[in-house]
Amino acid sequence: MRLAQKGSAFPLKTESPQTVSGKRLQGFLRVTASPDGIGRTVLARKAHRTPIHVSKPYWNGSSLLLNVMSPTAGMLEGDRVEMNISVESNANLVVSNPTALRIHKMSTGKAVWKQVFRVASEGFLETHPEWIIPQAQSRFEQHSRIEIDTNGRLFFIEALAPGRVASGEAFAFDRFQNRLEVHFESRLIALEQSDITPPSQSQSGWQAAYENPYTYSLYVSAPELVNNDEFFQFIHEQQTPTLLSGSSKLGNAPCWNIKIMSESSVEAKAALGLIREQFYRAIDLPTVDLRK
Repeated sequence: MRLAQKGSAFPLKTESPQTVSGKRLQGFLRVTASPDGIGRTVLARKAHRTPIHVSKPYWNGSSLLLNVMSPTAGMLEGDRVEMNISVESNANLVVSNPTALRIHKMSTGKAVWKQVFRVASEGFLETHPEWIIPQAQSRFEQHSRIEIDTNGRLFFIEALAPGRVASGEAFAFDRFQNRLEVHFESRLIALEQSDITPPSQSQSGWQAAYENPYTYSLYVSAPELVNNDEFFQFIHEQQTPTLLSGSSKLGNAPCWNIKIMSESSVEAKAALGLIREQFYRAIDLPTVDLRK
């Protein structure tokens, strides 16, 4: 396995140390993935600041894997992170977050996470985070914006846990706010907004199917999926008495939302893995090994 930046003409920039204001961390990640002259994907731009840390990217022959981690215990009151990830034409990038994002107990403030993802025509981006776990008495606000050009390919994952269930903290957080926009060819095709405050029992929709559900919300886009009945039939076939799995098309675009929900995080993750493999098969790319 080769380091993708080896021999690259593109300069890489890493910004550190962290910026701390009192107990607050103001972190960011800025990445641009571009094709080089011999068919590899390299990072034309890479800048980050704590609580974000990135590993050395790895090239598997078709896609570049970038692992994003946090050296801190999680998000604390007043912390703020901004991510901006762009994939240019003929570049393939997989961004993996191999550790859960824990949102810790807070007094009066909140933590904020904002992220923007852009995929150019003939580019491919997969985002693969672990669970967001809002712990007791925490407040978290997340904003996501996705921009896809014609023939851009996307496999976007949002993974949400109801809290530290094993510790008796299911829906024990104070507030969870989430806004997600998907734009295709500069047109807004999907908008999700939620504002959950368990102290006021506003999580009833979240608990409609299961008392303590682990939920994956996927946004996928690829021209190869148009009229691909086999792929969407496979998604629905993952359903069991303890797991729900389904998809819906987003307007007049080759984009879909896929939902996976189960009270078992293990069962939900297994279904996600199978759907991910089927997606890579549909777009004729080797599945990226996230453990590299």
